[in-house]
Amino acid sequence: MLEKLGQSADETMFASKAEISFTYDTDATLGEELHSDRPSVLSSKLRQLFGAYTSCPTYTMTAGTTPIEVKVAKSATPELGDEQFAYTSTMDMPSGAQVLKTMAVRKGNIAVMLVGAPALVDRHIKTAVGKLPASS
Repeated sequence: MLEKLGQSADETMFASKAEISFTYDTDATLGEELHSDRPSVLSSKLRQLFGAYTSCPTYTMTAGTTPIEVKVAKSATPELGDEQFAYTSTMDMPSGAQVLKTMAVRKGNIAVMLVGAPALVDRHIKTAVGKLPASS
């Protein structure tokens, strides 16, 4: 599924997107994305995206010429918004393992997605969802 997703990346784009990254220290960053589209389209595309990653428990990606093994596990999500999705990926880097959590919450026609250190994602997802419009 990941290969298909990579080949059709343009098809998984949402109607609009905004993103920002925050750095907490030299090793901890948190990225935030906002996506908007019709609720049914957002739901379908988020299911496709998260389904593709969680259907492949391991895969290899390349950074430059270095192959990196990635292990993916579905993660629990808090009950926020209309739908929630999350997975944790562990990358075996030459410098050691790096763990990232990706979580998305859809509320109406807007979805917020956080990517970063698992503790940062868990700590900030409720605040991020709380800033979404009440009626979207």
